Amino acid sequence: MASNVTRRDFLKTAGVSAGVMVAAGYSPFSYAQNDKIHVAKIGCGAQGLFRHMRSGIPMVDDLDVVAVCDIYEPNLRRGQMTAGGEDIPAYYDYRELLENENVDAVVISTSQDAHYQPTMDALDAGKYVFCEKTLTYDQDLSHGIQMSRDIVEKCHETGLFCQVGHQRRYNPQYLKAVWLARNENSVGRIHNLSAQWHQNPRDAWRRPVDPNYEFNENEAQFIDDLERHMNWRHYPDRSGGLMTEFAAHQVDIWNWFLGTVPRRVWGSGSTDYWRDGREVSDNVAVTYEYEMRGQEDGFNDIPLRTGELEANMHELARPYTVRGNYSCLLANAHGGIKEFIRGDLGNFELSEVGCYMLGERDTQDIGEAQVRARDEAVDMDEVAEQLATGATQGVPEEAYRNPVPIDVVEERNADHIQFAAFAKCIKEGGKPYSNEMVGHLTTVAVLKGLESIRTGEIVEIDPALYAFDFETPDPYQYEYVDDPNYLEEGEEGEGVNV
Repeated sequence: MASNVTRRDFLKTAGVSAGVMVAAGYSPFSYAQNDKIHVAKIGCGAQGLFRHMRSGIPMVDDLDVVAVCDIYEPNLRRGQMTAGGEDIPAYYDYRELLENENVDAVVISTSQDAHYQPTMDALDAGKYVFCEKTLTYDQDLSHGIQMSRDIVEKCHETGLFCQVGHQRRYNPQYLKAVWLARNENSVGRIHNLSAQWHQNPRDAWRRPVDPNYEFNENEAQFIDDLERHMNWRHYPDRSGGLMTEFAAHQVDIWNWFLGTVPRRVWGSGSTDYWRDGREVSDNVAVTYEYEMRGQEDGFNDIPLRTGELEANMHELARPYTVRGNYSCLLANAHGGIKEFIRGDLGNFELSEVGCYMLGERDTQDIGEAQVRARDEAVDMDEVAEQLATGATQGVPEEAYRNPVPIDVVEERNADHIQFAAFAKCIKEGGKPYSNEMVGHLTTVAVLKGLESIRTGEIVEIDPALYAFDFETPDPYQYEYVDDPNYLEEGEEGEGVNV
């Protein structure tokens, strides 16, 4: 039997603990319904300023930024002004911020090598944490994975949670796509994945550095080199580059749709285009393999399409492999940023600018349709009628190339929704969709992918890296409610669990 770790393996029985109490609805803070949660912002760079402090946190009535922290003076002052002005306490040292008893929770968007310690210290200080992805990183990749495990363990010990910034988990179209896959069997049995992050940025993914900038006394305590500080994404002691910056978002989507984690990975990457001193790859190609258990695993219970196999339970239970192919470029934007989920009945094409479902049919039908489309004038009204009645025999290929939008009734963006979820889980208890286990699974996957790129070898991923000896939060939560106000109104709806 193939080795695998699935949703069921994570939901282990454990004794009563602070973590179990939170999951049951206990919260160490007693908020009245109209009380605000006091948030401190650690890291006020581009992500922290624009995605968090402008399009996210201020949109949520339950959140109020009461302090900011950054080791770079310009960012610190921009964060302070964005939060409300000079009266907002501003810190260079996050440890001093954590001593502020007016702070209930922190939102961390520092460089990736600086996620770990502020998260651990904040949890020790009794504060909930929102931390950007990738949850942890260290140039010693094994140590980076262990740091991620430490955070999961710390959340369990303290009864708090760490929500991780995988905002696609809060994109309503993504949520509906997962719901359609699991509840409606809309794409059938998922058997192939791909994703791409193709960009051609004018700024070469580089931030400008003032060569005449002089550190003040406080900055000098924390920053040695302004270039390495501003462009930390380009240096392997600070960041995993494309794998931890971009692939983390998209491999997480694969994990989510499959309800399991990859078992092995192989990849390659190097710096082949940009000649600007960066020390991380500017293009990568990586393949992940997921070992699926088949029909015997309750989470992977979508039947095979083939009628003969549906009658053969032995064949249904046979393990199978799903492969995900990942591509990231920084010198060509063709195709953009997308994830593809391919089943035997249909396909999802997903992106933050729109999600679509596409049909699937037999190759023989496609060939016949191409002949018809070539030899005959196509009446698209007739095609639409055929599709509506399910009569697809002979329908021209053009009809299958037109994706159907996954529409939702939702006016908020994913940044707004993820912080609304953060507030709701603090006030009402429970674990967010993008909890510390989601962050941990992704950390393991992308750091192992980076290991394969560095070594040039196929890397097996030990299932023990994902396992803990206590109950961990469900990393595969998905529920869909087509209601634009369900978080603000505090209504449970049908199975809402944010």
